Amino acid sequence: MSKIWLELFSGKTGSYLINFLEKYYVWLVPFILGYGIFMALASYNLRRIEKKVNYEIINQTKYLLRKNPKANFISIVENIVINWEDIVKLYSFFPYIANEFDLWVTKVSPVKVRSMVMEDENKIRLVLERQNIFFESDRKAVRSNLYLEYTSRIFRKE
Repeated sequence: MSKIWLELFSGKTGSYLINFLEKYYVWLVPFILGYGIFMALASYNLRRIEKKVNYEIINQTKYLLRKNPKANFISIVENIVINWEDIVKLYSFFPYIANEFDLWVTKVSPVKVRSMVMEDENKIRLVLERQNIFFESDRKAVRSNLYLEYTSRIFRKE
């Protein structure tokens, strides 16, 4: 009776697929767990590097604002200098990196890490706002909801 329901709702192909998974799940589960652990390590590696980069951005921004309190966001971002080679060398413990919702990994290199961590200025602005660092020009503008913007960016693939 259950096979009739299975074929009725999933069709012949779905029935074959479920039968295949039922027979060979012992071999598939370790592969899937291994891939999951691999992706978790790659994602954690990127988050660790990103945390150090955010720390550098915050410290350099505080220093630049002490030198020039009337500086705007663009001038601050232009003057931030991050040594990507040293950060990748010191804070990378795994040879691959991956974003949290990606299914693929990339090899660790300063260029790829820089492009993944510093993809847009809103991310930098969000890091600074979390540390209560605001600029005069930003207070006049309407603030957008960065949480919703990043959530929509995660689920919208290009």
